Amino acid sequence: MTDPATLSGRSFDSLHAMMLAHADEAVRIAAADHGMTLDFTPASVAPLETVLAARSPVPDPGLESATRLWGAYFGEILRRRYSGEWIMAVYPTQPGAVIAPDQEMAMPALDLAGSQVSPLLKIFRRLTLGPSEDLSAFYNKVSAALDARQS
Repeated sequence: MTDPATLSGRSFDSLHAMMLAHADEAVRIAAADHGMTLDFTPASVAPLETVLAARSPVPDPGLESATRLWGAYFGEILRRRYSGEWIMAVYPTQPGAVIAPDQEMAMPALDLAGSQVSPLLKIFRRLTLGPSEDLSAFYNKVSAALDARQS
């Protein structure tokens, strides 16, 4: 099994390729470490939540790579369902923020039919704030909004 931290040192020809590599590694880790099958379908949000519950809390040195790994997987569920595209998005941080306080921060996000969604930010919140940041509720809310736009 590949250490997710080693993915950070690899070169990728695109943001899409990097996010796919991290998502694929999440699938391998979920199976190897937790016996959970993640298959990029909406039904895999619940098993992903189970994996994250077992892996939380994440110690600070591993938080960035865990956010990228599991955020890539969570994002791929949405990207595949809604034919989205990985983009780099800039987020202003708030005073007192855990990451880069009072600065702008760029991170991978998804463009889904003109709507921007931040799966890595959601995973970061889930890993740091716990079960109150339920992934299924977030997924259902985003899906309902996107489905309504497509109608």
